[in-house]
Amino acid sequence: MKKLQISAIVLSLVFIGFRMIDPPKHTPTNTEVIACTELNGEGCVCHSIYEDTTVLTWVEGPAVLRPGETALYKVHVAGGPALGGGFNVATRFGRLAAADSTVRYLDHELTQQFPMAYPPGAPSIYWDFYYTAPLNKLQDTIYSVGLSTNHDLDPGPEDLWSFGPKFVVDIRKGTTDISDESTPPEFKLTGNFPNPFNPSTIIRFALPKPADVSIRVYDISGKQVGEVKAGTLDAGVQNIRYDASSLPGGVYFYRVIAGGSSLTGKMILSK
Repeated sequence: MKKLQISAIVLSLVFIGFRMIDPPKHTPTNTEVIACTELNGEGCVCHSIYEDTTVLTWVEGPAVLRPGETALYKVHVAGGPALGGGFNVATRFGRLAAADSTVRYLDHELTQQFPMAYPPGAPSIYWDFYYTAPLNKLQDTIYSVGLSTNHDLDPGPEDLWSFGPKFVVDIRKGTTDISDESTPPEFKLTGNFPNPFNPSTIIRFALPKPADVSIRVYDISGKQVGEVKAGTLDAGVQNIRYDASSLPGGVYFYRVIAGGSSLTGKMILSK
């Protein structure tokens, strides 16, 4: 019996210890919420533990920059309770900077300066920020996480969040567009534009040599829900339109298959 009592006390102390290191709850004057993206965190777990796919988070901006070039980007949040929200943006190599007073730069990442309310009737909210490409890399990634809340300023399970698709930035000297490459050295997926989209989007990729190409689309459970058989395409940059009129809104994955190779992207159908 004594051993059981001791075990219960130890477990209680361990539980208390875990509670003591839970993420801090934030308020309108304490919004220092970073280290939440897929680069270095587990999401907005001080609100709810699990990612919710009804929340849509995405980054918009140039997909190709020159070394050291700075450009304006936006991070969007839609879906969920949609009364208020916040975000966190991080990058592996580049530099980030706030574009206005609604954004705060903290320990090389960006977050909201204060919880933002959705404008009346608006389907989403967004924040502007600057990204500067590194000088000595060929590619970088911008990571994002978005939070949609009931705007009562009290973190809880009714507030929902999601990671945004990884936004890949190609860094090239003397060019700002993949179309400048007549014959790319490798099979490369640029992404789909627009993203989010409704009802169609353009999937863009580059082929180093002619290949038989097909595009398969999967829902978040992994079930195939669509396919485009493009046939044999020439080397160079290719743009294939995918129409998702028959699908419900949500997150989908697409796989571009060219010969014996394949590349996968993530897209958001917003209906």
